[in-house]
Amino acid sequence: MSSLIDSRLRAGVLRIAALTCVGVFASTGVALASCPAQSLSTPFTQWGDNNSYFLIPGGSLEGTPDQVGWTLSGASLTPGNEPFYVNSSSDSQSLTISAGGSATSPYFCVDDTMSDLRFFAQEATAGSDLQVSALIQTDNGVQTVPVEDLADGSMPSWAPTQPVGDGSGLPDGDTLQVALEFSVPQSAGSWQIDDVYVDPYRSG
Repeated sequence: MSSLIDSRLRAGVLRIAALTCVGVFASTGVALASCPAQSLSTPFTQWGDNNSYFLIPGGSLEGTPDQVGWTLSGASLTPGNEPFYVNSSSDSQSLTISAGGSATSPYFCVDDTMSDLRFFAQEATAGSDLQVSALIQTDNGVQTVPVEDLADGSMPSWAPTQPVGDGSGLPDGDTLQVALEFSVPQSAGSWQIDDVYVDPYRSG
């Protein structure tokens, strides 16, 4: 599986339900059940996307580190929300990831209906890409799959990422437990992210 290259991004966002290949599916021991229902909203309508989305766990990045529940290394919750306030007008925080740092979400359920991943980002300090990987629980341990690579200089101000993917997905009835890891791999640069959403409806 490979990312589609977007004109703005080095590699587009893969559909969240297409995070890995059939060979990984075969070893996961996935359950034949749907993921729990989620509270939905339409946060991207002003960018022409009327699809419904749900926040991943701690995806608004509001509250204390314990309340948000993410694993942070060289990253911190900082004042200042993405300027569109798509989750709530009262939100007041985002996540800053410094050079060499990473932030990992809690695990959440992915099934064959879940297609697109979108979030807000800006490069706070030039010097590095922002890389996103999916950490997938399998019977053989956690598999790490690259999902997105936002190029250094590609997002100088807050904007939503594009819901770009390859259109494939999990077999019907299969589920996976997935966490998202955001990292700034270089020794310089920093990024901010906020409001991480998944579209729970197959769009194609």
